[in-house]
Amino acid sequence: MVFVVNMELSMGPGKIAAQVGHAAIGLYQLMQEKPSQRDLLNQWDEQGAKKVVLQGSNTDQLLELHALALSLELPTYLVQDAGRTQVPAGSHTVLAIMGEEEIVNQVTGQLKLLN
Repeated sequence: MVFVVNMELSMGPGKIAAQVGHAAIGLYQLMQEKPSQRDLLNQWDEQGAKKVVLQGSNTDQLLELHALALSLELPTYLVQDAGRTQVPAGSHTVLAIMGEEEIVNQVTGQLKLLN
């Protein structure tokens, strides 16, 4: 599972952690609801449930990556914040993507790790 954080929002570390959590749970729940994606989810879990957090430049980039992932038929979840704390309501904070590593890398392979 790969997470792309919208860095233009300048979220604090706690906010980023919460948003990545929302993305993980959201994507997991969506995949559980689709029988065709349960096998991928089980395989991911059996292989250690790897999670990678990457830096996205801005909202436009997150939306472009989301569209590309969808075109490759990858499961995705795009978090929109409620706007109660650090960012405006409706802000796209984190994109979660799941799939085979080679395919996910076609979407996120050029991004840097969050540090």
